[in-house]
Amino acid sequence: MSVLMAVLGWMFLVAASWLQIPLHREMGWFGALLVVGFGWLWSGLWTFVAVLLRLSVRAYARAAAVLVAASVAGAGVWAVDWRTAFVDGVVWAQRDAFAELAADYREGRPVEPPGWMAYVSVGGEVRVLDGGLYLPVLVDEWRGESGAGIAYLGPSPGAGRLVPTAEGGMGRPVRELGDGWWWVE
Repeated sequence: MSVLMAVLGWMFLVAASWLQIPLHREMGWFGALLVVGFGWLWSGLWTFVAVLLRLSVRAYARAAAVLVAASVAGAGVWAVDWRTAFVDGVVWAQRDAFAELAADYREGRPVEPPGWMAYVSVGGEVRVLDGGLYLPVLVDEWRGESGAGIAYLGPSPGAGRLVPTAEGGMGRPVRELGDGWWWVE
């Protein structure tokens, strides 16, 4: 039972880590931090209990196996850039919706983002730029002067291309997401 609870804790931690951006939208930065912290606490405590139970019955190999598996899982969760994983996963999973937004922009139709985009873009907002689209994903909450997001800029926007990411902030495309979409910081 303790191993099952530890596995569930690790699964919760992975899900909470991957969903940090939507959690931040719904609960604020402190709420998202609490959810991820709870995942670490749950997985860590139940792993500790599982190891102690194995040690109490002198099942040293099983205790070591649980400890090694938890250490590998913890190192993996710690090492992943969850913001990048989330953005890449959403763009990959919703490729058709992003292609539709780009087609609406190119053909001069009104750009209407789907409702689920509120969990990716701040307020589901899509800004029409000169020569592209911009979806703000992260905005500095204290001053609102810097940000990062997803932009449709075409296949090769150029190294000097600037995108307004927030009030007073400009960003550059740093990573291609595919089909003319770029991560802008």
